[in-house]
Amino acid sequence: MPDCTPSARLNAVTVEKNIPVSVTIELTRRCPLSCRHCYLPETLGRARPGRELSAAGWGKILDKLARAGGLYLVFTGGEPLLRPDLADLCRRARALNFDVRIFSTGLGLTRGLARELSAAGVSGFEISFYGGPSVHDGVTGLRGSFSRSLAAARLLAGAGVKVKMKVPLMTANAGHAGWLKELAKKEGFGLSFDPVIAPANDGGRAALPLRLSSAALGKAVKLIAGPAPAAAPLPPGPGDFICGAGRNVCAVDPAGNLYPCLQLPVRLGNLTRRSFSGLWKSAPWLKRWRSLTVADLAGCAGCADAAWCSRCPGISLLEEGNVLAPNAPACALAGAQHAVYSKSKA
Repeated sequence: MPDCTPSARLNAVTVEKNIPVSVTIELTRRCPLSCRHCYLPETLGRARPGRELSAAGWGKILDKLARAGGLYLVFTGGEPLLRPDLADLCRRARALNFDVRIFSTGLGLTRGLARELSAAGVSGFEISFYGGPSVHDGVTGLRGSFSRSLAAARLLAGAGVKVKMKVPLMTANAGHAGWLKELAKKEGFGLSFDPVIAPANDGGRAALPLRLSSAALGKAVKLIAGPAPAAAPLPPGPGDFICGAGRNVCAVDPAGNLYPCLQLPVRLGNLTRRSFSGLWKSAPWLKRWRSLTVADLAGCAGCADAAWCSRCPGISLLEEGNVLAPNAPACALAGAQHAVYSKSKA
């Protein structure tokens, strides 16, 4: 039975009409941490953080995105709290009727700023956690980062901002997933797990050994999804789109460059020099991309795990050199989901 919820209908309409309803903005690629699994070369010292737009520059881009139909907006980094104008940008975005969320480490947050962000209308704040203090600090490379992130989360919750703990799962912290579930429950925070570790934007593969084994993925699937669904999800039909990147999703980097998605590093043009509508409607890469369907995923044809797959074309591009190729983490996760739920029904 098709999903007829308002969110599903909104997704269907915006995909069909190529309306960029969901936007992610990287305000900076500077960060106080150097997380072992980070996909940004800048945070790992392999590149210098480049130019960042001023608040005025971002204001012009926000206007363009709002006119194009943008509704959901994420400010991220690097660490967006390093921008002293973050609260001002949130107020500007809310005035344009965006639903505003922030992805952050929490480091640098003060009680006053938490109140400012709440008053600015920020609807949610997501902070990455990796385990208990020693595990967390081992992943981030900064002693004391766990206590600082937890303190920030509590300040935000106290100011009335919804907080979610985001947990990338990897070999370094998989054993702490249950502990983090208990912490989120105790603190009243939301919680999400992600077992996919991606290559870096410059193709670096140093983080890939952190990926979970097949056995560990099976445990993660049970932890993330809980009880088995009543039936396997239906595989997409031959005319369906591959993903929302470049259709109803887009991203903008600190210098104003437009991308189909934060995880699909294909630079389409710069919004300080080009109109959004011009790039969004006529960029040659986007035209080609939007003409593709799941039928073009030749390497996935006939796969027994296809119904469980949520492949990322950005990872395929970085790891395999082809947005249409299968990629290792998607294949492994789909196989784990299929195996776990098949056993649970036996």
